[in-house]
Amino acid sequence: MGNILIPESFPNLPTALQKLQKLFAYGNIDNKQLALLLQDDPLLCANILKIVNSPHYGLAKKVSSINHAVMLLGATIIRGIVMAAILKKSFALNLSPYKISIEQFDVICALRVKFLNTWVHDETLDIQNLSSAAFLMEAGKIVTSNFILQRKEHEKFLKLLEDSSIEEAERTLFNMDSYQVAAMLFKKWEFEDNFTDLIKAISAPQTKEQKLLHVISILIGIKGILTDETIEEALSFASMYDYDITKLQSAIITVTKELV
Repeated sequence: MGNILIPESFPNLPTALQKLQKLFAYGNIDNKQLALLLQDDPLLCANILKIVNSPHYGLAKKVSSINHAVMLLGATIIRGIVMAAILKKSFALNLSPYKISIEQFDVICALRVKFLNTWVHDETLDIQNLSSAAFLMEAGKIVTSNFILQRKEHEKFLKLLEDSSIEEAERTLFNMDSYQVAAMLFKKWEFEDNFTDLIKAISAPQTKEQKLLHVISILIGIKGILTDETIEEALSFASMYDYDITKLQSAIITVTKELV
């Protein structure tokens, strides 16, 4: 069944964003260049500012210009927000197979970035790239949900979820999980290999970066946001990955308090 999820079935990026991706691929984009590119699309700028000003980014003051947004969050995170906006334009926005709304999905994506930056302070890691991945790693679920509904397999998928994990249910229908689907999409959209490699193995992580994202995906995800169950499961994996549990618990307490 997985053959339906071939890259040729994915939409192409608009021309302006293809230019943006090429700049990132060559590693020579700066905040000023990015802001100038985005200013050509007022609607996209409005969407970026709406997301940036959501409470999940915890910015002290309202951001009113795209220049200010890029300066505060950096080019990599802004690119993630831009790509998420394009993704929503490219596919039908219906995540009912996963039993969540688009609004809940947006909260998950933004909150993961906030949690990552609260928890992880490691100069050996590329936090910008990790933040972008944290924001975009569930993008594959928009794609798989779209195909589930197109193929009228909504009920079949919900039944699979009763007896298996989300990733197992996805593999039953598509021969791959939604993280692998996201990696395929971003590869077509000319993201760097280190980014697509980071995302595609989140459900079976091997590297330190993938393990970090795996823990965050459990803590803040489709099954719940910082619930007793997701915290217990995430702490179990973090312990297996030899992470400092005290630091993780501290980050959980900090972000949970800010949600109240």
